[in-house]
Amino acid sequence: MTPFLYVHIPFCVRKCAYCDFESHAGRLKDADAYIDRLLLEAARRKAQYGIKAVRSVYLGGGTPSLLTPGQLKRLMEGLDALFPPCRGAELTLEANPGTLTPAFLNAARAAGFNRLSLGVQAKQERLLTMLGRIHRFDDALRAVDMARAAGFDNISCDVMNELPGQTTDDIRNTLTNLIALNIQHISCYGLILEPGTPLNKRVQSGELLLPDEERARKLQLTAVCILRAAGYERYEISNYAKPGFASRHNCAYWTGEDYLGLGCAAHSFLKGWRFSNPGLDAYLKGTDGTDAYFVDPEGRMEEAILLGTRMAQGIALSAFQAAYGEERCAKLIATAKRMAGLIELKGGHLFLTDEGFLVHSAIAAELVCAAEG
Repeated sequence: MTPFLYVHIPFCVRKCAYCDFESHAGRLKDADAYIDRLLLEAARRKAQYGIKAVRSVYLGGGTPSLLTPGQLKRLMEGLDALFPPCRGAELTLEANPGTLTPAFLNAARAAGFNRLSLGVQAKQERLLTMLGRIHRFDDALRAVDMARAAGFDNISCDVMNELPGQTTDDIRNTLTNLIALNIQHISCYGLILEPGTPLNKRVQSGELLLPDEERARKLQLTAVCILRAAGYERYEISNYAKPGFASRHNCAYWTGEDYLGLGCAAHSFLKGWRFSNPGLDAYLKGTDGTDAYFVDPEGRMEEAILLGTRMAQGIALSAFQAAYGEERCAKLIATAKRMAGLIELKGGHLFLTDEGFLVHSAIAAELVCAAEG
């Protein structure tokens, strides 16, 4: 078995105002014990599933760049001994621009990382402050320079869209500045307000106002036009890449590949089973997740529609018919034809247009209902 590998590092300097991920400020003292636990879990999963190698590695968080060079080295040497990456594998490291140093980046390159993902989010200081980010855009510029000096030639930047108070000039300014740096990959995703987060509370109280539907549409389409004009291919609803630089690891999630998640709150999908790990404290005590469930054919079909319509290439109709039957495929096609302008049928694929991506959730739900009806 050769899955994709995700490793969760839950430590951060300060929790961002929009974040509901499993991340903890002020817990770096637990990093060595956490790495010990990670490697124990990795050894157990290797024996459990017969994993001989991995097709990619993604170190996410949290803020993995808070690890010391020595901790990063120990973690990766331990994982490489258990799960050697396949030849030419993509190894991605997430980082906060405000935490990077040349020493850490050199250690990352020595550990085999060949792709860096930076959480830039915005250029405007007022937006970064509202989001609770610890960095400023100048930190991101320095991070890119340091990364290239360390040998990274595949750099991705995250940008947030549809923020309270954000204008089309804001998103244009952020993206054009990143494009000028010749960044290979840009993720531009809309804000999701998670219950209980400080940012959600400010919106619910009326202190902050989200863009209305028309403003949100303009913000999204502005980003699409700018990135496409600059030579970035929109290969997924929120992801854009120069040719040859689409994230192989992330594509695995959207195309239903097997992946193993290690660390607290990490999710896995192996041999048809989905399961996840507990939070940090329970994980450090050795507790295993208990929410495993098998994805039956109906669930696989639903996921194939929900995830497939996120991709620019969409759903391959011949593969869908082979997996789920001619009748269900016919229902999918009939529904798509009724939604011309939002969905296209071309080259044996069903895929959403730019306008369709604006209402992806509603379209995907309708396609699922049609196929199941």
